[in-house]
Amino acid sequence: MAESLTLVIETDSGTAIRRVPDVSPLSDGETQGYAAEDAIRDAAATWGLPDFVFLPEQQRVGSGVRELGDGLLLVGDQAAVIQSKSRTDPTDNVERELSWLGKNVTKALKQGSGTVRLLKLASANMTNARGRTVPVDGKDYTWLTVVIVDHADPPRGFVPPPTPTEVPAIVLLRRDWEFLFDHLRSTRHVLAYLLRAARAGDVVELGDEPRHYHEYALADIAAEPDPVHPSVTALMGAKDASIISSSRAPLTPAGDDDRPAHVMLRMIMEDIANTPIPAEQEPDRLLMLAAIDGLAVERRTELGATLIRFMDSVARHTGPGTLIHSRTVIPNPGEFTPLVFLVASERSDLAKEALTIRTNLLHCDFGAAVGEWEHSTVSVMLTPSTVSGRLWDTSTSALWGDPEHSPELVEQMRALVAQAAVPPASAN
Repeated sequence: MAESLTLVIETDSGTAIRRVPDVSPLSDGETQGYAAEDAIRDAAATWGLPDFVFLPEQQRVGSGVRELGDGLLLVGDQAAVIQSKSRTDPTDNVERELSWLGKNVTKALKQGSGTVRLLKLASANMTNARGRTVPVDGKDYTWLTVVIVDHADPPRGFVPPPTPTEVPAIVLLRRDWEFLFDHLRSTRHVLAYLLRAARAGDVVELGDEPRHYHEYALADIAAEPDPVHPSVTALMGAKDASIISSSRAPLTPAGDDDRPAHVMLRMIMEDIANTPIPAEQEPDRLLMLAAIDGLAVERRTELGATLIRFMDSVARHTGPGTLIHSRTVIPNPGEFTPLVFLVASERSDLAKEALTIRTNLLHCDFGAAVGEWEHSTVSVMLTPSTVSGRLWDTSTSALWGDPEHSPELVEQMRALVAQAAVPPASAN
């Protein structure tokens, strides 16, 4: 078996030791190649989200059929073709193993590019790991080929060949694929990192992706944060607003500081994923989940802790009316989606109205500020559950494009929000 990997990372705060776990064992009962494909998809579904992991499908090509990769990742407008190559009965002959790697990785890169080409020529119905089928038009996505090598003892010194087409590609061990998903716990951020690394064109020896990732993490720490866009600054009129910068490749594993608070967002996404909706609305659900998954990994623990604090507050509410707390997240244009999180003491008409109004107001304000409507706005509201055994109920609202609200309507919504923020007069 391959040796486990231990990284010694020097930072300004001191030395950090990072141990990359060994690759997970394959399941029994099926051939190694198929078991490796299952393990690759399972890792993405477990540490990411099953809704973004799509199973291989067959598409007719001429008089035959062709399998569309060994799986796909689809998150928002980004996508990856997964090509898995599993080595059965590896030998101690380094030259033979390097030859196998060269032959099979080259083949996988060509297969990945071919799948992208087919999906851009003709859409296909793809089924995700949640068992739901949606149409996929390849022209709607920015593509990446990910070749994942399953090898019990890969030889050192193998550098993957360049991608044969303009589709960016990256080659890594199954261990390193699992490391990235375990470290980031977000499909969208894993895919964003892989695209970033592939486009950089760095020469990375097979098995060195964890080291490569930490080089990016240290570079992100040393980099100057992007300035807040002037359009966003104009929206931050609230006195309790704060500006926060996050690394695209965080050094600390996701949720390492407070796992229960960190998993709050995943639990909310699972609620949304498991809400019954008509099949034709499934693409909209995927866009909503992708928008929420765009929240920076480093900010999820703080958000979860805030929502837990809000829930504790509304649980103690005994006064009249509905108590509502909110947290708004406004990104720089193009970074991710504007988000609103509400926690209300009950799922009253007032709470549902607040969810709708806050979504519309943020969407309109953000669109007017940045001067474009090619964005979505997503809001999530938590209320004490009416179902035994559940902690909360989840409601959502989302907008895409220009709602064409009149200026008068926008100001009416703004006045309603301002009025609701004023505490009621004391009885004394």
